[in-house]
Amino acid sequence: MTVWEILQIEKTTDKRAIKCAYAKALKYTHPDDDPAAFQKLKESFDIALKYQESDWDMDDFEPIVFSVADDEYNTDEQTAKKPQLQLEPLELEEKEPSFMEQLNVVFANFSERINIEVWRDLLQTDSSFSMDGYDSNKTYLANFIAENAMFLPKEIIKLAFELYNLDEIVLNSFNERLAINLRNAKNLPPFSFEALENLDEHSRNTFIMTRYAAYNCLERRGIESHIKRAKIIFASDPDLELIDIISSTGKLNQATILKRINQFIEKNSENPTARMYRLFLNQKMKNPINLDDLEYALLDTYFSVPKENEFFDDIIYHVDKNKLLGFIYFDLKKYSMAYSYLIKAADTSVKSVRDRIAFCLKLDLKREKETTKNKARIQDISTELSFYSIFAYELWYLKLRPKNVFSVLFSMAKVAILIMLLTSIFAEDLNFWRVFWIIFLGNTIGVHLLFRKNIWIKYRDENREEYYRNKFANIK
Repeated sequence: MTVWEILQIEKTTDKRAIKCAYAKALKYTHPDDDPAAFQKLKESFDIALKYQESDWDMDDFEPIVFSVADDEYNTDEQTAKKPQLQLEPLELEEKEPSFMEQLNVVFANFSERINIEVWRDLLQTDSSFSMDGYDSNKTYLANFIAENAMFLPKEIIKLAFELYNLDEIVLNSFNERLAINLRNAKNLPPFSFEALENLDEHSRNTFIMTRYAAYNCLERRGIESHIKRAKIIFASDPDLELIDIISSTGKLNQATILKRINQFIEKNSENPTARMYRLFLNQKMKNPINLDDLEYALLDTYFSVPKENEFFDDIIYHVDKNKLLGFIYFDLKKYSMAYSYLIKAADTSVKSVRDRIAFCLKLDLKREKETTKNKARIQDISTELSFYSIFAYELWYLKLRPKNVFSVLFSMAKVAILIMLLTSIFAEDLNFWRVFWIIFLGNTIGVHLLFRKNIWIKYRDENREEYYRNKFANIK
């Protein structure tokens, strides 16, 4: 394989493209799991950078090729056989600051701290991806973000998670505190920081902590107290103003809040959270939907995950964005989009959510039966549908095993006998059989399903999560 095949990119002189490809490959090639593969990857990265740094036309050179036999090499023999790229000796330079030192320098300079491009260059430096330093750099970066996440823009946290695969630490770290702090960092609201640049360090940090405390507070009086303190330090922050407006839900009527949101959007037209909340209010008040708001709502927002207070009551100004978008796309008849959001709603057991998901799946099932007729796919959709419709569950249950048919028939027979006895008691002066068949046909299936409802709910709760975990893992 050539170095470009190992890096999985086309031949290029774009240094950033080479580093991005290397960062992506590192997610799947770890020195502890496969040292030989990691060594090849690192050598390919170094060689690609040397080509990039030279003035030669890359088409004039054949890239170094690794053979399968290279996995079992002798160091001396490999050194002798490996083609060497001859470069002019470089002049001695001052020792480059370590990754940790550079990280702290960038963080100390607020204008650089909030600049995504500065972080992109830092996190993709040659030294940060060196074979000897990668693991230590990753560990240091994870701890650094865990401690300082509140003072970093959300997009920079997302970049660090992407380049260094910090989700691996969240899932597998034995340090539970670090894993929790990283998970919390990943879920921080996407607040803006640009307006805070002219504040002194102490005032800025106090404001950032107070603003987050206001957002995170679960009761109105506490929010008002934090907002008042934050405004003394800096009154012109758009996120603080928006927190004040949205958290007044329940105190002011919806029309008043909508009016304030509209005024806010006039000044901050590209704020995704404000657009998402206006979308929520218009949908709740059955007003026409602004499609521009819908586009902005797809971006990273806050107040978009349901929360409960200490009494386990839903906090009304925290919106379930997945449910909101699912309902809107459903009304727009974009059923594939609606389905993709509704299955991620906080509570899919709610009938309004269940019915919409079931509708989308039935359309999908019908389309599959009429077009490709893939039996495995039809079975998969039927299984998923059984989580949202008790009728679909009964059909799925009957098809699963032949003996289940006898079980259901026996259950219905018991119901039929019960209805027959009741009918015989109350229908002495009427046409018994006429009354019996009306009641029997009208209620046997209904009563049967009523008796089966608890079984269905238990089945749904026990199997749904595992089904989607396996489904999304296979897609990934």
